[in-house]
Amino acid sequence: MPHHEDPGPPMFTYAMLAVFLAFFAAEYSRSDLADFYAFPWRIADGEVWRLITCTFLHASVIHIAFNAAMFFRFSRVVDDWLGPWGAMALYAFFAVGSSAAQLLVSKGGMVGASGVVYGLFGFLWVMSRRRDDAALAADPAVVQTMLGWLLVCFVVNQLGGNIGNTAHAVGLALGWLTGQTVVARKTWRVPLALATLAACALPIVFCQRAVWEKTLAHVPPFNRYYWLDLPDEYRIRAEHPDEPQVPGLF
Repeated sequence: MPHHEDPGPPMFTYAMLAVFLAFFAAEYSRSDLADFYAFPWRIADGEVWRLITCTFLHASVIHIAFNAAMFFRFSRVVDDWLGPWGAMALYAFFAVGSSAAQLLVSKGGMVGASGVVYGLFGFLWVMSRRRDDAALAADPAVVQTMLGWLLVCFVVNQLGGNIGNTAHAVGLALGWLTGQTVVARKTWRVPLALATLAACALPIVFCQRAVWEKTLAHVPPFNRYYWLDLPDEYRIRAEHPDEPQVPGLF
């Protein structure tokens, strides 16, 4: 389906790129950004917004360059179609679901917007059946690159790497489900929407202390969420180190 109307500049996309750069500059200057990390004990005590703010942070020039490039490619299409508020809602949705899922299988906090990038990619991959702009953004070469990177990250992690591939996979699943909800026939739309909401909400629910302690605390690898039990002194050192170290990236 062609779309010839000019929706104007993708303002949300530009704003988020500015946020990425501003936070990276703050990281480079060694500013204290502990309030933005998704530390497990903070999420477990209800500070869910950190699942979004941790996506503003990146660990290296390569990390931010890849995420920013792919985010721009995908987000501007969504921005043009749904407007800045719709694009913002999708960003938050993909961020909280993918970040929470990654946190449950990681040993500590993490940074990066790749879960969001994969969410936008999955969404446009499905929407490419209906929209020319989505088909251009998620063309076969991009599909191969994104899926191939999933495989590469899996292999790297098996060899001892620390890439948040769970965030990649869950972001992709959320994006795919969101797209399927939009293109589905009317009879399937509500069940798919409920499944999509559940896929996002369940990791967030299981991250909460009371729920995790009674459920996933007894199930490997989710019992690695043991960082909840760190002494207060260690938490202070982890959140305010002299030389910040990134526990994981995605």
